[in-house]
Amino acid sequence: MINNVVLVGRLGTEPELTYTQSGTAITKFRLAVNRPPRADSQQEETDWLDVVAFGRTAETCAQYLDKGALVGIEGRVQSRTWERQDGSRGYAVEINAFRVQFLESRRDREARQAASGGASGRQQPQAQPRQQPATQGQQGQQGQPQQQQEQQQEQGPDIDWTMDADEDPFGDQ
Repeated sequence: MINNVVLVGRLGTEPELTYTQSGTAITKFRLAVNRPPRADSQQEETDWLDVVAFGRTAETCAQYLDKGALVGIEGRVQSRTWERQDGSRGYAVEINAFRVQFLESRRDREARQAASGGASGRQQPQAQPRQQPATQGQQGQQGQPQQQQEQQQEQGPDIDWTMDADEDPFGDQ
C-alpha cells in the first residue's frame, strides 16, 4: 500500500511543542493548503489539516516556525481513535510529517511578521553564520568585508530538517 503525502501550505496556528513521558518531542500545528476552484466557482478553497512531527523535526519546527510560515511537508496520513473522559470515542486524521522544509527566506519571514504586527510573541532565534577555518590568504570572520558577513547571515541556520531513517516514532517501519 502507498501512504505518502506531499503538501505545501501555511501554518494556521502556532506550533505546540510537548514531550512524551519517554522524552520524545511532539509538535502539532494546523496547515492551510489551497485547492484550485471548482469548475462552477472562481474562488479557491482551503483545506485545514492537522500536522504532527516527532523528535528532532518537532523541536526544529517549534523553534523556527510561526503562524503564517510557508512550509513543505512530506509524510503520511494517519488516523487514530481514543476514548474521551465522557466515554465517547474521539477520532482524528493527521499528517505524520517526517520531513518539513521551510520555504520562506529570512527576509520574507521578517516582512510577513512586520506586516502582521511583529513576531508572534516569541523571540525568533538569530542564525549564526558558519565559521569557516581561515586558510592561507583568507582573513577570519572579523576581517571580512561587511557585505560577505551579511551574505553569510542571510543563508540562515545550518540545520538538518529531516528525521533519520531509524527515528520512527511509532515503531511500525
